[in-house]
Amino acid sequence: MLLHYCSGKCKLPDAAAHIVTNLAGGNLWQFVFFVLRGVHEYLFISTYMINDSAVLHFTILENPVKNILLFAAILIIGLLLKHYGAVVISRQSFRFFRRFSKNKFSEVFVEQLSAPIERLLFLIIIYTSFSQLKFPESWELAHHNEYGARWAIRALFGVAWVIVLCQLLLRGTNFFTYVLQNREEAPVSVELSNFLKELIKVLLVVLFAFAALRFVFNINITALVASLGIGGLAIALAAQDTLANLIASFIIYIDKPFKANDLVDFEGITGRIEHVGFRTTRVRTLDRSLLTVPNKKLIDAALNNVTLSESRRIKFTIGLTYNTSASQLRKIADDIKQVIANHPKTNEEYFVRFSDFNSSSLDILVLYFVASNDYADMIEVKEEINYRIMDIVHKHEATFAFPSQSVYVESLPTKAD
Repeated sequence: MLLHYCSGKCKLPDAAAHIVTNLAGGNLWQFVFFVLRGVHEYLFISTYMINDSAVLHFTILENPVKNILLFAAILIIGLLLKHYGAVVISRQSFRFFRRFSKNKFSEVFVEQLSAPIERLLFLIIIYTSFSQLKFPESWELAHHNEYGARWAIRALFGVAWVIVLCQLLLRGTNFFTYVLQNREEAPVSVELSNFLKELIKVLLVVLFAFAALRFVFNINITALVASLGIGGLAIALAAQDTLANLIASFIIYIDKPFKANDLVDFEGITGRIEHVGFRTTRVRTLDRSLLTVPNKKLIDAALNNVTLSESRRIKFTIGLTYNTSASQLRKIADDIKQVIANHPKTNEEYFVRFSDFNSSSLDILVLYFVASNDYADMIEVKEEINYRIMDIVHKHEATFAFPSQSVYVESLPTKAD
């Protein structure tokens, strides 16, 4: 009977050759199928061979040898194949999202979901393999509904299931956000998609936390929420600023005073928006430091979105010494006007006037606009015009003033005094 079974069912050489052929051809599904079938046939033959032998009567910790072998086979083979299985399941699952992603970003999908699927397969392998064993009765362990080792293992496994499923949905949320941001003719902005992603993640974490409390620890959620009435009021009072910043984030997404990569100026701080979150916004300043600003502060402050401006204003004062004549001042002001008017990156709006008699200088006010909102362009234009102003002042034999005082002495004491 055994020979008939082996000749009619196993065909081990042909099966092995077929496995190698399919593996070389890249057909991983058939490879897995033939491996599992071969393992099943091997276990069946081994069981058949030892069914009437004395080996079957041996037990280890009150578990038959057959169950221990099956436990080891499932655990080892499962651990060896879980990574490949996760990749295959991820690639096959992408078919359900091809229409949404317009048949793009398959590698991103596999990258995002293969890790949580692999963890999910690991839990299935652990559950299936350890289901072949049982705790020895001699240990006298408490029932799994009572506090003890069994309850702790069951609770730990349940929490692991909740965490893995939550991670799977969180990775799926990342993929959906990636597609929304990178798909042609994106239906939503980057800021709105990031906001929705963070909101969905918070809701998922809270939902799965309540699920763990309810289904793993059998806690009555309704009674728990009711018992937290006074405590919830205290938490709400302590979280006023957080709530205000959360509302401010909604206002930012709806009103859109700025978006990611915009250059903004507020309260003497100039920087580029990197990320708008639930509570804070990250701003990369011009000196490359990362500034974290509460959203409420950005809403309340007078904010200038430089990116939305068509030009950048430059305003400064030139101070000349008091021995500069009126004629020199007129010629210097006229030459500065010509430099600004002839520069290719300035617009037609400019202002150069002799403005003030300062305590130690004669001041010429210079104001013009650079026809670009880029900070680098503004600095470049300002530098070029500043050099030309220095040449103009020297050409007209004038001198730049600096803070000083002149002391006039009406008479000096004589030697007799």
